[in-house]
Amino acid sequence: MSAKESIENKDSFRVLASHHDTGTLRLLRDSVSNLLNIGIDTTPSSEYAYEMAIKRPYSLFIFGFHMPNLNGVLLYDLLYKVYPSLYDGIRKCPAVIFIGEEEDIKTADQIRRDARVKDILIRPLSIDRIIGVIEDSMSLTKTENTKI
Repeated sequence: MSAKESIENKDSFRVLASHHDTGTLRLLRDSVSNLLNIGIDTTPSSEYAYEMAIKRPYSLFIFGFHMPNLNGVLLYDLLYKVYPSLYDGIRKCPAVIFIGEEEDIKTADQIRRDARVKDILIRPLSIDRIIGVIEDSMSLTKTENTKI
């Protein structure tokens, strides 16, 4: 990736990640910012993630499937309702990647059917899997933006 492409990625593609485990957030932040050279904002609070999404436009959301006060699915549904009305030029809510546990595999299939959900990552996370899923989402976002 050239320097020009990495600067364009920083300007155009930004990720918001929210998960109750700060170790998971650290892994996400370090791997995304260092290996993909894109901006990422992280918070362990789903309520603060909602506020951050309202204050700034994002290209991708990464939410924990089960979070203490507001689970990731409900958080995304709330953002899906309000997001397009917040920003000029944005017609839809960004895609989402959920982070779950082993016991979430049964419900993961049902959630994957939603076209807005790009993938569900099961913990423990690997850097290769994180980077691969986000790169796929980035390429899909670029494709969707050229169609509009």
